[in-house]
Formats: sequence, C-alpha cells, structure tokens
Amino acid sequence: MNITVDRFSLILAFGFGSAAMLGWLAAAAAPLLIHLWSRRRYREVPWAAVTFLLAALRKNSRRIQLQQWILLAMRTLMVVLVVLAIAEPHGQNLAAGVGDVPTHKVIVIDTSFSMAYRESDASLLTKAKQLAGELVAQSGTGDAYTVITLSDRPRQLVGRDMVDRSSIVAHIEAIPQTQGGANLAATLDAVSSALELDAKERDRWTRQDVYFFSDMQRKTWAADGAGVRLGELAKNASISAVDVGAPRATNLAVTELRSAAPFATVGEDVAFDATLHEFGDEPRKEVRVEFLVDDAPVGEQTIDVPANSDASVRFTHRFRDAGSHAVAVRAASDQLEIDNTRWLVVPVEQQIRVLCVAGEPEDAKYLAAALAPDPSTESPIRPQVISESELVDTDLTGYECMFLSNVAQLTADETERLTHYVDAGGGLAIFLGDRVQAESYNALARGEAPLLPARLTDVRTEVQFGVDPLDYRHPIAAPFRGRERAGLLTTPVGRYFRLEIPNEHSAAEKALALPNGDPLVVTAPHGRGRVVLVATAGSLSSVDRTNGEPWTTWPAWPSFLPVVREIFAFAVGGQHEQWQAMIGGPLTATLPFDRGSGDFELTRPDGRKTSLPVAVSSRDQPWHYDETDVTGIYSLGRGGALVSQFAVNVDTHESDLAQIDPHQLPAEIKVRSDWRSANGVVASGVLSEATWNRPLLWAAAALVLMELCLAWLFGRGAA
Repeated sequence: MNITVDRFSLILAFGFGSAAMLGWLAAAAAPLLIHLWSRRRYREVPWAAVTFLLAALRKNSRRIQLQQWILLAMRTLMVVLVVLAIAEPHGQNLAAGVGDVPTHKVIVIDTSFSMAYRESDASLLTKAKQLAGELVAQSGTGDAYTVITLSDRPRQLVGRDMVDRSSIVAHIEAIPQTQGGANLAATLDAVSSALELDAKERDRWTRQDVYFFSDMQRKTWAADGAGVRLGELAKNASISAVDVGAPRATNLAVTELRSAAPFATVGEDVAFDATLHEFGDEPRKEVRVEFLVDDAPVGEQTIDVPANSDASVRFTHRFRDAGSHAVAVRAASDQLEIDNTRWLVVPVEQQIRVLCVAGEPEDAKYLAAALAPDPSTESPIRPQVISESELVDTDLTGYECMFLSNVAQLTADETERLTHYVDAGGGLAIFLGDRVQAESYNALARGEAPLLPARLTDVRTEVQFGVDPLDYRHPIAAPFRGRERAGLLTTPVGRYFRLEIPNEHSAAEKALALPNGDPLVVTAPHGRGRVVLVATAGSLSSVDRTNGEPWTTWPAWPSFLPVVREIFAFAVGGQHEQWQAMIGGPLTATLPFDRGSGDFELTRPDGRKTSLPVAVSSRDQPWHYDETDVTGIYSLGRGGALVSQFAVNVDTHESDLAQIDPHQLPAEIKVRSDWRSANGVVASGVLSEATWNRPLLWAAAALVLMELCLAWLFGRGAA
C-alpha cells in the first residue's frame, strides 16, 4: 500500500522520549580528540636508524590511514548509538494521522472516581477526554475507533461502525464521571474483544493501536495478572498509556463509619465512630469533621490526621423518633471530594424485641433475665418467652433476634421459617440441653447452605472449669480482654455436646472454647443474618439423668449475663448490614406484603425515582436493586410513607492515588506523561509509535564486536 507523506510531516513523525540526553552526543568527539592528542603529545626527531623503516611504511601509508579512519569512525558511531538509545527515539507510525494506512484505534478512558481529582479547575477525567478527543480529531480519515471506559462496569461507547469523527469526539466529551473503582480485568476483556477482527476487517485495518488515558493508579494497574494480560494484548496491537495523573497527589478520605452499639433505641445515646485516612506524606492539621443526621448538621469536631495514617473521631446522638435514620460524617473538602463523606443507615426502634423459645418452662428463664436484668426499669431489650409448641404459630416479623433453649427438635416447617428469618437478617442463638435430639439438629448442619455452623456428636460428661477466650479474637470474646474478674475464665461446664465444624463450612468460627479444646460457642453468617450455637445449656433445668446434677451452673455464674448480651449483640449485628452497600453492589431487602397499598418507589441520591411493583402474594417479598452507581442515601417509600433507607458508599481502595512505577508494566507498554510538541501541536507519534532504542543498542553491541575483530585483523596485517 502506498503512503504519501510530505517532508514537514516526516519531521513531526520523529521525536525523542528523553531529549535532554542528546547533550551527551558531545561525547562522540572523544575518540577524535584522543587521536589528535596522541599525535601532538610526541615531538618528531629524525633518527638515521629508522630511515629505512619509514621508507617501507610510506609504501602502505594509504592503507594504514584508511584502517585508522575506519576504527575511529566505528568508535565514534558506538558512542552516538548508545546516546541515541538512552534518549529513546521514536517515530510516528505514518498510518496514524499523516498517511493513508487505515488503523483501528481502541481508546480506553479511565472514569474511576480517582479521576475526579482536580489539579486546578479541571479534573483528571476532563484532561483525559480532551487529549483523547484531540487524538481522534488529528487521526487519519480511514481510521476506525472503539471507545471503552475503564470502570467497575466497563462500557463500549463507540464501535467501529461510527465513522464521523465529530460524533466520536462528542461521545468522548459526554463520558460521565463514575463513583466506582476500576475493574482492569473486565476492561482488558472488553479491549481484547474489540481487537478481534474478521478476515475482511483485517484487510481493511492493517494496524491496531490501543491507547489508555488514565491516572495510572497503582491499585488498578498493579492488580494480579494485569501485566500478563497487557503483554498478551501487545502481541496483537501497539499499546500506549497516557498518564494524566498528578505524581504527588494526596488525598483525605473518610474510610469507615460505624455504630459502636449493635442497635439503636429511642431516647438512648448511640455512639458513632468514624475513621479518616490521609493518603499522602504530609499530615493534615485541624481537619473539620461534620456529623449529620437526616441531612441536618448536629455536631462538629476538628482533628489532626497523620501522614499515611488513620485518625478516629466519635460522635454521640440520641434519636427522638423511631424509624430509619440516615447518619453521615463529612470531612472538609479537598481536591478529591467523592470520598470525603460516608453514610450509615440506622434503624431506630422503640424497643428491641427478642423471642425466647423454651423447651421446658424454666429453660428460657435465665436468658430472659440476662437480656432484661432489671424488671423495675424499662429496658431497651424486650424479651418474650414462648414454649416450643407455640413456635409453629408465632409470627417472627418484628423480632430482631431469637433464642432457642433446650428445644428438642425442629419440624420441617419450623426449619424453613427459621432459615427464611435468618436469611432476611435475623439473629438466631441456640443453647442446647438434655432434651435436644442430635440427629434432628444435624439435619440443619448438612447441605450446601447449612443453617447450623457445626454438627452435634456425643455428649461429654467430664467437668471443664474455665473457658478459653481464644486470644479474644472473636467479637463475642473481645469485650472480656483485660476483665478477668468477669468470671469468664473460671466458668464451670459439667456436661455439653461436642461440636464438630465441617471442613466445608469455612465461614464457621469458634468464639469460645473449653480448656480441652472443644468448641463452646460457634458462630457463622447465614444470608444476611448470623447464627450462634452454644454447646451447653442456658439454664439450670437441664440435668444429668444418671446423677441429677445440672449440665452447667453457668447461668448462676457472673460471666453468664455479659456473655449472653455479647451473643445477642453479635447475632443482631448482621441484621443492619442489609441497609448498607458498596457502590455497584445490589440493594436487597424483604418487603412487607400489604395488599392494596400500591407499588414501592425508590428515590436515588441524584433525585431519580424508580417504581418497584410487588407481585400479589401472601408472603413477604424479596427485592433487589442493582443500579447503585451513585453514593448517598437511597430511600424506599410506599404511598408517600418512608419504608426504609439504604446507604451506598465508595470503596476507599480507590482513594489511594499513588501511581504505578512504569517499569512494573510490560516493556511493550509505553507510558507517557508529556506527549505534546514544543509548538503545542499534538505529537500523536508518541501515542502510535515505533521505538528504536533496542535496535540501536543491538547495533552498538554489534559495532563493538566488529571493532574488536577489525582492530585485531589490522594489527595482524601490520605485523
């Protein structure tokens, strides 16, 4: 295929990656200077003895002089080649903008939220879109384009069928800033698919180039397998990365917001802990942090945040109304504001209802007393005790947690209802006892998603004095660290089921153990809820029928009340997680069925509303929503009334703006930060380039070998 290029275009088609290194070309004069110096350092004195020798040498003077000039030229050229290689010369592929060879160009624009960082008035994404638009505008008329976003959900915005360059530029300019991270693996899959051409397309576009416009964030580009995938793509296309990032960028982010209590009730103080992190080498002084409840500022503090470290701040609030409340912590604005605010949805109840199911009338007595120890005062926890036979007819809606104490067995219908209850976010704690039928419970520990975290084996009768807190790693044991007088370490257990955690139940975890290593308390998540299984009884009414001794005197021990309260706190802690989500993750809930109340309506943080029809059913409705592409509070309402709220936050892994070292990328990937020529014209040859540093180094090495060989041959001939 013929290529027509004028001389000016050829000049623009050539450049250097490190032009400053060209100053070392002066070193090429060294061999000549050494040669001239060698000639001038000796004074010629006539000597009769060498007269005849000089006469012989004059016969071969032309040959010797030619040999010396050849060696001098080779030595000079070696220096020139090494300097040029270090200066990284490159030439523009003439098919990219100045020639007639059609090229398929895949343009990938990073839209992850780190690209919202502002160096001045414009964001990094604005800069990337501007440069990408210039690349399209100055490319050849026969080129084709594919435009893909580098984001958590990569999208192809332009395909090869779009030929109008002004329309392509308009599509690039319209690319929105996303608030999610960057999924490089999925983006490379999209790029790989875009590079797949059929035979007819390969004849039409003889070259393919891939251009990444990104801040080259280390968290993204150093992902596992990224280098291998990029190397594979480089086999089929020329790959370049235009670095639009800020090399010394720093960023302050609110990385965590959580409630210090597992639940919130009206009239009780609730503490909220927020964590701020400085992603940079300079500390932040006197950072103003606001605390908001339902969009209203209710508190403010000023803190210092150390460099590359965390700082914590605590706010306390007392809710006056029951219902769903949105809490937020907002740090002072900086150059990347998306991660300066974090939200949390807090369901506030008048009281926390707990259902205690007793196998025998006395089996739940101590559990209820531990949950509400002082009957003379109004406790935020309201336990309700029912018998085992009443469970099948009891509506579980409205109970935050359930305790089963010495329940003999569970029917298939009861098992289904308990599983549905825990999946929806409820907490379930099970204390065993002398009436428990192990095989009935073991049926709940089998299958792909077992409800119980462990199997019941035999009943052990040896008395165990004390409890092993397992280094206080589990949340149930952690509050006892440094509180040895609470009696946990001396708790007596005389009879218990030995629990066996299946190997396939990787999520199950021992919270407490007995001195012989047998588990005492085992926990596991199930759906959105949590299950806690206790190996012994929760009352004094379970007895060893051979001697009449109680299984355990733990309910009368000082550690029983705090352990039960920690089991309760852990069990209900999973329920509120359903109201929190990361950006891009689904919102899920179980909506109450209410015939004739109309459809549910979801209001997004950006003001958009979505209608959510609910099918007619006699059961609660499972529901999910996937389009969580904006951070903030999503409000679910029905008939004008607020039903619930959801908090969607950014993944602060993206908050670290540190850039990858280009040497960590495959050698075929050229990373450029300055790709404009001195006169302001886009030097697209840097983007679609043929680098020559390796061939130049090979040529220099070849000259070294040739110079050695020729010097040896010339010297031998002279001898």
